[in-house]
Amino acid sequence: MPEGDTMNALILGHTGFVGKNLKIFLENKGFEVHGLSRNECDLRDYDAFSDRIREMGSIDVIFNCAANVGSVHYVTEKAADVIADNSLMALNLYKGVHELSPNTKIVNLLSNCCYANGTEIQDETKWLNGDVHPSVFSFGNFKRVLYYVSRCYEQQYGIKSVNLMFSGIYGPGDSTDPNKVHALNGMIIRMLDSLKNNDAKFEIWGTGSPIREWIYIEDVCKILLQSTEMDKLIEPVNVAQGTGFTIAETAQCIQSAVGYEGELTFNTDYQDGAPIKILGMGQFENLFQGYVFSDHQKGVDATVQYYKEVLDEQ
Repeated sequence: MPEGDTMNALILGHTGFVGKNLKIFLENKGFEVHGLSRNECDLRDYDAFSDRIREMGSIDVIFNCAANVGSVHYVTEKAADVIADNSLMALNLYKGVHELSPNTKIVNLLSNCCYANGTEIQDETKWLNGDVHPSVFSFGNFKRVLYYVSRCYEQQYGIKSVNLMFSGIYGPGDSTDPNKVHALNGMIIRMLDSLKNNDAKFEIWGTGSPIREWIYIEDVCKILLQSTEMDKLIEPVNVAQGTGFTIAETAQCIQSAVGYEGELTFNTDYQDGAPIKILGMGQFENLFQGYVFSDHQKGVDATVQYYKEVLDEQ
């Protein structure tokens, strides 16, 4: 953003995990930030959404962080609601921008759950080569719908979008309900509970050997900030580190930060899933040259400290 200029941003879902962190981050960078949450405007209601867009006037960029989402159990049990609500919100977003603010750029946060099931190194050029995993069928397919909507609105109306693919996000500011949080944050909450209860053992489902990629919330915010400098990016790009951690290694990072001295046990009655699931580097290094991601242990340490403080207040 050129010195002296103020960029007007709208964050959809500004009270959620990513939206809340992003709002603070952008305000500290000099952005004029507006926010809409579910309580302020039901994005499924086009008339309500269009009224709010008119009220805000000029908007340079919309960060699309809003979603009806929850745990794997939730998106399975509420599969029809999840895909219907989210798809309707996406359609209303693009319709509203086309009709009322056609120069506004939309930044979409896609997630690696929309990759074809069975993909280990998740290659951007092959992300649609098969169905998503059955456990996230509703939400994963919605993310594909969002991509298709962005592509069609660019094709017909020239609406600009930036589509970025993220791995599992973690960090401070997420829910304290282990059934609603992102996976790594959920493990932190459960281990803090085990510490409080003086549990001798902490159970991890599976063998602990699968490798997963995580991204710290501060990195998400920094990447989203950089995305405002792009003209458009319709074909999704992985926000990729090219590496990951085993579930056991992640549990050990959390154990160190929490100070839990019990035994980590692995319940092998549960299946592991894919042995490796990390985002392929693809175009990331070319588009975000020189970007250095946060140290994983330091990110876990900061997240544990956040949860210690907020859980003590409850």
